[in-house]
Amino acid sequence: MEFSHLAILLTENCNAHCKMCCDSRGIVRGKTLTERELDKILNDVKECKQITDIGITGGEPMLYPALIDRIMEFPFDRNVKISIKTNGFWGKNIEDVEKFIEKYKTKLSYISLSYDEFHMPFIDIQCLKNIIMVAKSYNISTDVVGCFLKDSMTPGDILNQLGESAYYTKFCYQPVIATGSGKLFEENSYIKLLDSDNDVLRCVGCIEPNILINPRLEVYPCCSQVIENTILQMGNLNENSLKEIITDIKSNYVLNTVFTEGFTPFIKLLEDNKIDYPHKLASPCEFCEFLFKDDWFLQLLASVNYYENIRK
Repeated sequence: MEFSHLAILLTENCNAHCKMCCDSRGIVRGKTLTERELDKILNDVKECKQITDIGITGGEPMLYPALIDRIMEFPFDRNVKISIKTNGFWGKNIEDVEKFIEKYKTKLSYISLSYDEFHMPFIDIQCLKNIIMVAKSYNISTDVVGCFLKDSMTPGDILNQLGESAYYTKFCYQPVIATGSGKLFEENSYIKLLDSDNDVLRCVGCIEPNILINPRLEVYPCCSQVIENTILQMGNLNENSLKEIITDIKSNYVLNTVFTEGFTPFIKLLEDNKIDYPHKLASPCEFCEFLFKDDWFLQLLASVNYYENIRK
C-alpha cells in the first residue's frame, strides 16, 4: 500500500459554527499551524517522493491565505497537485475568486465545497456559485459536499439552491456522522446506511490511502472525520520524520488488517468473545471510532494472541 495522498489540517478555526460539525473536538476554535511548523511538514513531504497530492483542510483553511500561498509556492521539485476543502466564504467577491484561481491554476487540482442546511446560516450560496463557475473556466474540478439527517433538508433542496451551477460541479451527499458536534442529535435522527450484520464494512482509507497531519504535527493513518477521536496517532513530526512514520504505518498489523480486509475479521473476534458492537452505522468510520476510541480493543487482540494465531 502506497501513501500518495496527504491531508494538512491547516487550522482548527472556522468562521462557521455548524451544528453537525465533524471536527473531532466538536468546536471550531483552536490551533493553527505556524509558518515554521508548516515548513517542517512541507520539507518532510518533499522527502517523501511517493506523495503526489496534498489536500488542505480545517477548520476553514482559507482564513489563512498567507499559509495557503506558502503551500502553493513551496518548491517540491516534482509535480504535486493541491486541493482545498473549504466552506467557500471567500467566494463573495468574484474578482477575488478569479485572482486566486488564476494565480494557482497550474497547482490547484480540486476545490471541495461544504454546504448544507447547517452551513446555510453562515455561507451565502452565491459564494459557492462564484467559485464553481470560475473554477470551471480554468478546468479545475469542484464538488459540493452536504451532510443530512432524516428530517433535514434533502440533497435535492441543495441542488435547487445551486441552480444552474449544479450542472458544472459534482454533488456528494452523506449522512451526518455522530462525532464532534454531530453526536449531539437525537439517536433516531441519524441516517444509518450500513448494517454490520449484513454489509461488509470497508475502511474508506483503503480506497485512497491518505495521511493526515494536524496543527500539533500529529500524524494519523487516514483523514476520517473521527480519526482524532481515536488512539491511532502514529507519530509526531516534532519527534520523527514523515518517512519514518509512514514506514511504521505500513508495517502495523492492525492497520494492515483494516486497510486490506476491512472490519470483518474484527467483527468475528467480537462475536467470538460475546462483545456487543454497533450494528447500524452512518459510516464505517463510526465502527473504527468504536474499536479505537481507547486501547480496549488492542488489549483484546493481545489477550487472545490474535496476530500470532493468524500468522500460524
